Amino acid sequence: MCTQANRGLLDEIESPSRTREGDRLDASFDPRLCRTITRRTRLTRRKARGGYLYVAVLFTALIVAGAVATALSLDTARIKTHSAATDRESAIRLAESELHRVSIRLSTDPDWREDLTNGETSAWVNYGAMAGAANAAARFSVRDDDGDLSDDVFDDFQVIAHARFGTAQAAVSVDLETGFAPLDWLRYGVSTFDDLECHDGATLVSERPVQVFDECRTNSIGYLTTATLECSGSIEFPIRGDIAVSSIAPPAFDVVARYQQTGTEIPLDALSTYDGVRAIALSVLSANTNPYGETDPNGIYWIDAEGHDIRIVNARLVATLAIRNANRVFLNGALAWEAPGDSGAILVTDAEVQFDAIEPTLDETTLGANFNPPATPYRGFDANITLSDRIPTEFRGIIYTTDNLLVRPTADGAPLTITGLILCRDLRLYHNLFVRSYDEVLTHVPLGFADPQPLRFKSGTFRRVDTL
Repeated sequence: MCTQANRGLLDEIESPSRTREGDRLDASFDPRLCRTITRRTRLTRRKARGGYLYVAVLFTALIVAGAVATALSLDTARIKTHSAATDRESAIRLAESELHRVSIRLSTDPDWREDLTNGETSAWVNYGAMAGAANAAARFSVRDDDGDLSDDVFDDFQVIAHARFGTAQAAVSVDLETGFAPLDWLRYGVSTFDDLECHDGATLVSERPVQVFDECRTNSIGYLTTATLECSGSIEFPIRGDIAVSSIAPPAFDVVARYQQTGTEIPLDALSTYDGVRAIALSVLSANTNPYGETDPNGIYWIDAEGHDIRIVNARLVATLAIRNANRVFLNGALAWEAPGDSGAILVTDAEVQFDAIEPTLDETTLGANFNPPATPYRGFDANITLSDRIPTEFRGIIYTTDNLLVRPTADGAPLTITGLILCRDLRLYHNLFVRSYDEVLTHVPLGFADPQPLRFKSGTFRRVDTL
């Protein structure tokens, strides 16, 4: 058992403040004291190491917890970023889809220009079930540069589609154009908005189908030869070809005005008189030649007849004539007439048209005029300044009138031949008519005979825009 002296010595040894390097113990003590001192010294060192280990473990746990929290935060941010990017892409795709939907809707709705208001935004259409998102919707607006959607069915316009998907929104726009597709009329050789009449044994031969809105009538006997006659009324003369029901409809726009807006005016008082009637006679009319005024680079001219008759006689024309407000338009003598460029038409008018006493040859010697000048060479290459050429009569292009068209006997009794199309109210034949096909108008659509209903995206106009 330790003595009091030994316990004091032990306390001195255990006290750090009283134990310094170099201190000596000057008394002998019990050996058991030595063992006790050794055990307590070891215990003290173990307790010290245990404290350091606890602190180290604590700091390690904090570091691990911080790393885990950082990792979770980064992963959450990455997920949110990925989700936002996905929403943005989905919003753009939805807006693009809306553009296509709207273009199809407008292409199939003939009244959309009256039903919609320029620049007005439509209501949201919910696509949540289809798109797989609760907040998936789109809307659109239509804008015309002149601010009026209904003033011209051939105006190009812009469609803007605005879509939202999840947390994102996007808007895209594109310009839509019209006037590139041919009207259904151009597939036919003859189209009448009322009747087809064959009088005095007159016949009609058409390489392309014929369509008649109402009736095919005759006062004696007549014949029609064509691949197909489409007629909604009675048929009173023999038909060589198939028969079907007609679905022809009058034009939804003013064909004459289309050419008038594009062409150059020939003043009525600039025309000479021929048999007392204002006339284009003994002259050449083309994009490079106009004896009645300023030339038109496209060869399109228009005349306001102010209620008078107009005569076109003994002339060569590489031009489109749009004649408005005429009483009647007479085509007489020898005429070499073809449409200029892609115009397609030779004559468009709102007056009655009469072919009468058409002659087979435009004879420069007989008529005393040069119809083959260097400015307008025949067939584009054969020109001279002599008066010795003989040019065959030809009609190559579309003849259109909102009134009646009459064909009277030719000067030599030969059938009247037209390479082109005839569109009129009543077609009244008192002489044989042969209409040859003019299929180039199906690929190079004439200005006044394009269908305004079909639409297509204009190349290079697709872009991202601000949301509506």
